[in-house]
Amino acid sequence: MPCLYDRKLKKVIEMTIFDFNPWWKTQNVPQQYSGQTRDILSLLIPYLDYRQMIILFGMRRAGKTTIMYQLIQHLIKKHPAFHIIYFSFDEQQYEPDTLLALYQTEILKQSLDTDQIIYLFFDEIQKLNQWPDRIKLIYDRYPNIKIILSGSSNLLLNSNSKESLAGRFFEFYIAPLHFDEYLRFKGIHIDTDREALYENEIKIEMQSFLKTGGFIETITFGDDTILTKYFKESLLERVIFKDIPDTFQINSPDLLFRLLLIVSYNPGMYLDYKLLGNDIKIDQRTVSNYFDYLCHSLLLKKIYNYSKNLLTSEKKLKRIYFNNTAFIYALNPDKITLDIVIENYFVYTLAARFFYRTPQKNEVDIILDKQPPIPVEIKIRNQIRKRDIKNTIAFMNKFDSMKGLIITKDYEETIEIDRQKLFVIPYWKYWSINKLISQHT
Repeated sequence: MPCLYDRKLKKVIEMTIFDFNPWWKTQNVPQQYSGQTRDILSLLIPYLDYRQMIILFGMRRAGKTTIMYQLIQHLIKKHPAFHIIYFSFDEQQYEPDTLLALYQTEILKQSLDTDQIIYLFFDEIQKLNQWPDRIKLIYDRYPNIKIILSGSSNLLLNSNSKESLAGRFFEFYIAPLHFDEYLRFKGIHIDTDREALYENEIKIEMQSFLKTGGFIETITFGDDTILTKYFKESLLERVIFKDIPDTFQINSPDLLFRLLLIVSYNPGMYLDYKLLGNDIKIDQRTVSNYFDYLCHSLLLKKIYNYSKNLLTSEKKLKRIYFNNTAFIYALNPDKITLDIVIENYFVYTLAARFFYRTPQKNEVDIILDKQPPIPVEIKIRNQIRKRDIKNTIAFMNKFDSMKGLIITKDYEETIEIDRQKLFVIPYWKYWSINKLISQHT
């Protein structure tokens, strides 16, 4: 690789790249970089042995960089530290060829075409202009270089990027901590086979978890004012006023924020672009596009009216939710009710894609796309009446579902109807709910 940098630039890049890679001196990743081990790490490690690059995507502050450091620490145990290079494009945007030229000359001390494997970690890759083409050149030219990329949101993997890199990558969504991880990171033990014994502890921690959203940095925040400031300034405003405009060249980021606020007052609202456009005096096509941008950025999530024909579902009425309950608290802290937050929470924690609504407006909150499908209704109250379950039962009968789920505040029961079972479980019995879903075949 030719020398692509002059002396002045060389010195600046050296200072940056040396700071990014302290293991070149210490043979270890500093503890403050790697933190506690995430559960997804064990899933990622086997993919280090494959030729294809690894792409990690997810929201800002969800822990992608930390996972990169954990992968690096794993690799250092088996490979020379000098064969592992990390760089973040979040603040600096040097040319990849320039970075690799300096790395080859000053650190590797041999050709990049070495027979030994080199691990290249590029963080916040979406900040690099035309990154797919540039990364593809490295991938195709150096079969010995294993590339690991990360990017905030899935803005980096649009259709053009996927087409350009087809067959060259595995992608993984990095979410904030799930509730199990959250408890482990806080050092809290719950006997998950005896949830009732820990009801008070679970409810307290669940309330905190819903406010912090599983973002690692917020675990120790004890002040709601600080939480609100963190999410608005460190995450939401950065995505709305920087990440999305940089990707889509939009003219009105203020409209993005306005739409977020509208959803915060009514998570799960039905998306009627024409009606909403009329209300806020904006063309409905613009409203539709801006909601798409917010979904691409992983701030919001659309779910669709269930149909056995998925193409039909795509054309039907849609509902819109947040991808994390912390955003609801940050945007609308004075109007939050437990039922609204819990419904939104289960929409994303169960990876829901569908709800159900008949022409007569009979509804079920969540439909899990299993075979057969599982209806899930959120009823955060202490008593369940016949009318609360009639829509769920009607769905089960129509689509031959063998079981359904009603999530309540504290009430618990199993209702048997012929061969079907309707499980009524309190929201705080997190493990019972997950076990019920996972046992479905």
